[in-house]
Amino acid sequence: MFRFLCLPFFVLVLSCSDKSMNNACDINSDSYLESTILFNLLGNGKGYCSTGMIEFFPTVISLSSKSGVVSEEGGSLLFGSPLDFTVSLKEKPETQVQIQLVVSDPISARVSPTTLIFEADNWSVAQNIQVTGVNDSIFNGTRKFRVILSPSSEDKKLDLNPAEIQMEILDNEKRLFLSSGTYQGGGFGGVAGADAICNSDPLCPHGSTCKAMILNGTTRIASVTANLGDGQVNWVLHPNAHYYLTGGSTLISNTNNTSLLQIPFSNAIHSTNYGAWFGGTAGWVYDTNTSCFTWTSLVNNDSGLIFRTQEVNNLFFGTNYGCANPLKLSCVEY
Repeated sequence: MFRFLCLPFFVLVLSCSDKSMNNACDINSDSYLESTILFNLLGNGKGYCSTGMIEFFPTVISLSSKSGVVSEEGGSLLFGSPLDFTVSLKEKPETQVQIQLVVSDPISARVSPTTLIFEADNWSVAQNIQVTGVNDSIFNGTRKFRVILSPSSEDKKLDLNPAEIQMEILDNEKRLFLSSGTYQGGGFGGVAGADAICNSDPLCPHGSTCKAMILNGTTRIASVTANLGDGQVNWVLHPNAHYYLTGGSTLISNTNNTSLLQIPFSNAIHSTNYGAWFGGTAGWVYDTNTSCFTWTSLVNNDSGLIFRTQEVNNLFFGTNYGCANPLKLSCVEY
């Protein structure tokens, strides 16, 4: 019985032996060529073999990293955060190599410089490039884009396939809304309690963290000096961002590099609601004497400063309000 089983097995081995290297991991095989064509159609330049990863489209370009993340949030209302990479060559060229750099979505980001030149005497010396996010005022979420590096040279022995850096840019448009419930000045549990209320509110966007735009002078400070944004502690607004009502179409205001909403607003936070607890004066400065005894008092003999949510100018920073009165909280997407 054993002899009969061995015979077909032996024949099978013989019949496959001349094809054993015809696979996608053998650069000399037909399967490698077929896989290269297939991976090209699928937009994938790499495959995995038992010996490790192979590149179907090798390139002479060497990158410090092939992926990265930037944000719309950064230095200004025009440009977001930058991210640096280094570029060099994998082997010495016989003639000059020029690399052109382009961004697949120039609305989302920019790359600088847009041209790199390598010679035979500096091919291994890394050159710096910087990818910078572009700030906008549109709710467009996290987007993907690529930085494409295309080499050219008279040295045709080099692998002159393009290289790519896979990138993401994070959106910095945020929502601003009033809490669904109302609370006495000492009834929401201070800053931590206010944050918890805002974060669990149904208007807080799904998947986001929301916090209360309220001050207590210690664990939450917006500005020590009026309108400068200095000395901030655990502040809830981001620099150079746009804040919208929850629908995403009505702009309230933007911040600048101080992380403070700029007045006058484009639109009121609410057309009919009277106000929301704040605890600060005009200029975003905390007032010790008018914060319902640091948000613990429930009596009208004590008072707290509020936002007048119907206003778009400096009247937005309201007057004292009795701590026993229920008011909403002003919440922001963090």
